[in-house]
Amino acid sequence: MQQRVFLSRLQVLTRILATPRIKHNPTLGSHLTVRLCSGSSKVTIGDVSKQLKEPQQQQFVPVGYLQQDLPQSVLKHLRWLLQKDKLGQDVFLIGPPGPLRRHLALSYLELTKRELEFVTLTRDTTDTDLKQRREIRNGTSFYHDQSAVRAAIEGRVLILEGVEKAERNVLPVLNNLLENREMQLEDGRLLIASQRYDRLLEVSTDGRCFCSTIYIVLVQRQFDIRNIFRVLKVSKMVE
Repeated sequence: MQQRVFLSRLQVLTRILATPRIKHNPTLGSHLTVRLCSGSSKVTIGDVSKQLKEPQQQQFVPVGYLQQDLPQSVLKHLRWLLQKDKLGQDVFLIGPPGPLRRHLALSYLELTKRELEFVTLTRDTTDTDLKQRREIRNGTSFYHDQSAVRAAIEGRVLILEGVEKAERNVLPVLNNLLENREMQLEDGRLLIASQRYDRLLEVSTDGRCFCSTIYIVLVQRQFDIRNIFRVLKVSKMVE
């Protein structure tokens, strides 16, 4: 009798273990081969595709980083980057010390023909290095936009390397740029997300008057609808 009960319970346990309780995503499976198909107007990695747009300034597009025969591990990372880009989300790459994270980011930008602005953060980096530098030329003082400002205005990809080294005075500027897409510049201009600018005109009756008194620069948008400014953060693991 006890043997029958034991065998019955064993059969039930076998059926439970044989039935998967968590649905497996075949796209992320290690056994599935991810293929890359790239053309002049479209790039496809696995089951993710994206339409490409010709860059306005070709000299800002990375060249020489994308290899011919990429390993599956790199292709899966590139597919993940492509997904994040289609969703309109920023990316944070964390890994051990070495050039792999930077090389992966530059390979993706070369693959998708995206223009690049690069900023290396150190302990000596200040908010001025992210915003504007004041220069004197021919006896005239003027402000020169830095990489973060140019990337936001022109709709480029901003790579921030060494985020773990950013000082406290730089973090508020970075947070405001990453979360709100806003930045107050030294020359009086105000960077503001295009979506918020449109809502300001719709909701506020004095919106146009307000916008005419402040020199507002819209963060670049694509097809006048979607913002194409992206931030790709690169950091090493900190113990």
